[in-house]
Amino acid sequence: MANAKTNGKTERKIVIEWHSIFRDLRRNFIFIVMSVLIGLMGIFIMRVGIYAPEYTSTATLVVSAKIGNANPYANLSVSSEMAKVFAEVFVQPSMRSRAAEWLGQGSFRGSLKAEAINGTNLFRVSVTSDSPEFSYHELCAVLEVYPEISDIVFENAVIDVIKMPSMANSPSNPMPRANSAAILMICLIVSVGGTCAISILRDTVKTEASFPDKIDAKLFGSVPHERKRQSIIGFIRRKKRGLLVNESAAVSLKFSECFHHLADKLAYTHRMTGAKCFAILSVAENEGKSTVAANIALSLASKGNRVLLFDMDQKKPALYKLFGLKYMADAELGNLLSGKLPPRDFHVRRYKKSSLFFAVNTRAHKGSQRWIDNGTVRRVLTAVRDQFDYIIVDTAPIMVDSAVTEIIQIVDKNILVVRTDTVPVAMINDAVLTVTNLGSSFAGCILNDVYPEFSLAGQIGFDETGYYYTRHYGKYGKYGKYGKYGKYGKVSRYGRYSRYGKYGKYGGYGGYGGYGSYGGYAFPDSQTEDTENAEKKSSRGKKK
Repeated sequence: MANAKTNGKTERKIVIEWHSIFRDLRRNFIFIVMSVLIGLMGIFIMRVGIYAPEYTSTATLVVSAKIGNANPYANLSVSSEMAKVFAEVFVQPSMRSRAAEWLGQGSFRGSLKAEAINGTNLFRVSVTSDSPEFSYHELCAVLEVYPEISDIVFENAVIDVIKMPSMANSPSNPMPRANSAAILMICLIVSVGGTCAISILRDTVKTEASFPDKIDAKLFGSVPHERKRQSIIGFIRRKKRGLLVNESAAVSLKFSECFHHLADKLAYTHRMTGAKCFAILSVAENEGKSTVAANIALSLASKGNRVLLFDMDQKKPALYKLFGLKYMADAELGNLLSGKLPPRDFHVRRYKKSSLFFAVNTRAHKGSQRWIDNGTVRRVLTAVRDQFDYIIVDTAPIMVDSAVTEIIQIVDKNILVVRTDTVPVAMINDAVLTVTNLGSSFAGCILNDVYPEFSLAGQIGFDETGYYYTRHYGKYGKYGKYGKYGKYGKVSRYGRYSRYGKYGKYGGYGGYGGYGSYGGYAFPDSQTEDTENAEKKSSRGKKK
């Protein structure tokens, strides 16, 4: 649904987003199958527990009157009337009791029924019970004892059996198979229809077009959907890959360009307001906050900026997984903030000799609220503020860690990541209101995991933006193979620094000079550590 304002009134209109419906059907596939299985179990319970099979044995009798050689039509008429009378006589309690006595039973177990065939002198007698043997034997007993009663009623009537009873081979009340199929179809329709209805009526942000109608904040940018599993084997093994721009040929051009666009917006905000410390927030987990923070930092660094990626998700850090970082005691941010590691011994990790640096955690740390309350986090960010062009702070989800509200007031700008069709609109608006009421500067929201419009052209070729969205081109992108070199291909690796004269031939990386032992930007009285060199040193130390 979307909220539309018309003449001061808020009208809610239903927005059908097919990607959301198909995702919900895929996610709830097991429940749809279970609903069908429940229908099957219901049919089985009806057949075993509720349904009681009945077996019927039937005999046909003929009635004729003893009136000599009279008019045959009159004879037939009289016999027809007598057949109706005998049909009533056969169902009397005395007939059942006499048959039970003949069988030596205490009572007549079955249901005795007799009916005359209209226009004839025939009538049928049937016995129905839960056993074919009892039905057959009780009907035979009725045929044996009926002369004792019929002779009392009509002495001038003759009753003959023209069709002897037989034992029933199948129930006389079978469960119709059509009902079983109908029950299964109803279960399937209800489960699928209910899933679709819930998907449509769920009050979340599903598309970029519905964002302004639902969220009371500015849309800072959007990130398209990108597959994390690129092969059937990866899907079976549930193996996901990190989505990092300029680092993998598997990332599409559209995905990379959106983060370059977001980085340009951050650069514009920095020029206009002077803000250089940005916090990336989210309301709940699994909204792609860490991926967004990492890719924005990578894009800013690819443009020659000195960027520090600062991890304040102390309970469940994720940045180290994206970049494949291993635990190093002298590079663990939690050790620095907790006081276990002096600032002069803390090493800032550097990513592949680029201008991107890490101050991250590879393990969960307790006490993040204490580090904020005693001012440690503020002092560290203030100390390194002049050493970097941008500081990107990755925080914990607002719903998980209350310390995020304190971090919001420390940084210059806050950006909220909203994943499509994940968090209710009310919770997002509450988070926006919380950030605003704290007096911090709110830059806007980044809508993550945006699917393209569901159309035939969008599924088999170009979508509305002109990019290929199919799996064939989505894997590599049009220029994905060379995407890691930035805007101008391979030349940009060195050429992008020539515009900054103070960096010399190779930018700030020539001989690693001027920035400590490995050419990084360290905290006060500390050194930096290149991630590749640090891992090599660590492995050599273990071998020794």
